[in-house]
Amino acid sequence: MALKKIEKIIKTEGKPDIIIRLAKTPDMRRIQMLYAEVYGGNYSIPIVTDKEKMRRAIEDNEYYWLVAECEGRVIGSLVYALDLFYRNSKAFGAVVSQEFRKHDLAFTMMKLVLDDITETKDLVDIVYATTRTANYAPQKLTESLGFIKLGIFPNSNRLQYNETHCLTGYFTEKALGRRRQTPVVIPEIAPFYEIVRKQIKLEAAQVKDVKGEYSEHKSKIPLLNFEMITAPEFIKNRWKKTKSNSFFERIFMPFHEPNLILITPDQGTEVYLTFNQKDKYSVVVGGVTNEKSFAVVLESIAQKVSQMDMAYVEVIIDAYSPAIQRDALDARFIPSAYFPCAKRMEDKRYDCVVFSRTFDILDFRNVKIISLYRNFLKEYLKLWRENYIELVFETEQK
Repeated sequence: MALKKIEKIIKTEGKPDIIIRLAKTPDMRRIQMLYAEVYGGNYSIPIVTDKEKMRRAIEDNEYYWLVAECEGRVIGSLVYALDLFYRNSKAFGAVVSQEFRKHDLAFTMMKLVLDDITETKDLVDIVYATTRTANYAPQKLTESLGFIKLGIFPNSNRLQYNETHCLTGYFTEKALGRRRQTPVVIPEIAPFYEIVRKQIKLEAAQVKDVKGEYSEHKSKIPLLNFEMITAPEFIKNRWKKTKSNSFFERIFMPFHEPNLILITPDQGTEVYLTFNQKDKYSVVVGGVTNEKSFAVVLESIAQKVSQMDMAYVEVIIDAYSPAIQRDALDARFIPSAYFPCAKRMEDKRYDCVVFSRTFDILDFRNVKIISLYRNFLKEYLKLWRENYIELVFETEQK
């Protein structure tokens, strides 16, 4: 990878210049102070809260960490994580001190890195971000940079209260050119695909209404007896040696290192997850199993993380495996986003679908979302009602 070099001076009338540059390790304390200023004690991303992780990211070639500085004070911060092998990137942690927000610093910082990694150095084919819904600004920011609206993460993070986030993506021509066409999806996913399809030229999907062993809601899904392992170094080393099999080959979870293993006593099923105790968030990263039903595995995961006081669990599944998609829905994981080109395998890119299950009461009173994100939310709520409420009345009628 070529040497990173980004710097820009912002002139402000009658006030000191603002310098946008790459972060350095002496900035770490001031960066943490900025996040504390904006979020109080509620910011939970480890790369910001853990100094050693922050240090590694600042020094690592697979991160771009920008800061905006004015008179020695860090007044803006933004991180891009890069996966150079899979040519993916994630932008996150954009924050600007309240008194400097009129200078469009977040836009400038995001644009500087976006152009560098997708054009100048041609390091990645897609960039994605999640945006908060406490106000409209983050969604409008990514929209102005050419990002496509891909869906929502309902109740996914807990700061002062449960927050819904939006998923948005930036796709180069190279990414779309490598995309495997004609996804095969169950009918419940088709509306999410159509919302994305309205924004970028994609072909029609093949809709396949497959049914699973537990598609009848009266069928009770049996549970696996999971035990937990949370030893960090053990998990890290074991994950490096593990090759996902069965339906785990069909899932995808970028930029997450597992910190939890759920394992059955006979070691027949071993699931790797990332969880955050502070914001009650968990995602499935991979696993190995001899279990035949993905619905059984997902229902068992959901029950276990719920016992751990998680509020949310997520799994991302490829868009070409309708039987596995159906199993996820049968386990009451509801689709909420469609992510084209997400997963790279050799020279091809594969679309994926985001499924999630929330254990807290859905509350969207504080959600502020623009345009198409509303459509994603409507489709999500429709499926949530069908799977959690309306089936009760269907049973009564029978």
